[in-house]
Amino acid sequence: MKELIDVRDFLIGIEIVGDWDGEEEEVTERINSLIFQAYNLLPEDISFEAATELFDELWAAVAGQDFVIENEIDELESWLADFVGQTLDEIEYD
Repeated sequence: MKELIDVRDFLIGIEIVGDWDGEEEEVTERINSLIFQAYNLLPEDISFEAATELFDELWAAVAGQDFVIENEIDELESWLADFVGQTLDEIEYD
């Protein structure tokens, strides 16, 4: 059911990231990149509800967190792979 999920529905805008001392655009781009990458990691049979829960959990994990801007992209990708795997296990994405 992944093909029925439009990842663009989960992207964030610069107005939602808050104050990042002038780095709001970079933070927004990084978080949206993580959202796209998380979508690519989703199993093909995931339900819309499970995907929504995962993206909500992802936003909760990165919102206002310095590691989003302090780490290199490859470190964020590694963190994301672990995060998606653990979150899918927790929500039991039937």
